[in-house]
Amino acid sequence: MKNIRKKVALALSVLVIVGAFAGCGNKDTKVQEDKPKVEEKKEENTLLVYSGAGLKKPMEEIAKIFEKDNNVKIEYNFAGSTQLLSQLELSKKGDVFIVGSMNTYKSAKEKGLVLDNKTVAYHTPVIAVPKGNPKNIKSLEDMAKEGVKVILGDEKANAVGKTSQEIIEKNKLEGINKNVVAKTATVSEMITPLKEGKGDAAIVTKDSVYGNKDIETIDIPEDKNIDQILPIATIEVSKEKELANKFVDFVASEKGKAIFENYGFKPVK
Repeated sequence: MKNIRKKVALALSVLVIVGAFAGCGNKDTKVQEDKPKVEEKKEENTLLVYSGAGLKKPMEEIAKIFEKDNNVKIEYNFAGSTQLLSQLELSKKGDVFIVGSMNTYKSAKEKGLVLDNKTVAYHTPVIAVPKGNPKNIKSLEDMAKEGVKVILGDEKANAVGKTSQEIIEKNKLEGINKNVVAKTATVSEMITPLKEGKGDAAIVTKDSVYGNKDIETIDIPEDKNIDQILPIATIEVSKEKELANKFVDFVASEKGKAIFENYGFKPVK
């Protein structure tokens, strides 16, 4: 009888212990169920965009809109068009290529670095002078006069520098080159010395001095000028081609062109 009682007591003890563990398990399960579910954040993609330095303002505004709408981070490499082409050719990485020179784009295309392009806006050359126009510059011919200090873009580094040389050659005004006191890697670098009185005139793009109160511009007659068109294209080696194509489409869309127009660019119709 004693043995039977011991066995019964032991069995009851085991049941109590098992029940206690079972209760704990249920409690933990309930706590787990009550925890709020945390949504997994989608991984953010990144696009590397090679962009002409003169396009910085509209491109940065475009990036803010595109990033917000597409859960993507836009990383820019701003430089002169020739520099960008060299960097792309050496690195063989990136997603989008936009420069201020159709000739530079064509070189990239011939090298197999980019896909077909879409056009965005015009990059129109003008004569820029300091506020008040101290030397009374009114034309390209005035820039060739003795004693005029001229600032130009470096034709080996940027689109406006190369276009300036084409304009000089077209109008047979080699005297402009004889008056050059400085050449810069980007169009934006020409503005500071002009404002500081270190130069009397420069050939820049209209958009680069848009809204600048310290600079005045003189239009170059159409028959003497050489206009540029901004092309944009997906890079051949891009690992995010679908997203890169979407970015290209957005920049070349009516909304993208309107943003460029807000910064003094004439959009391509």
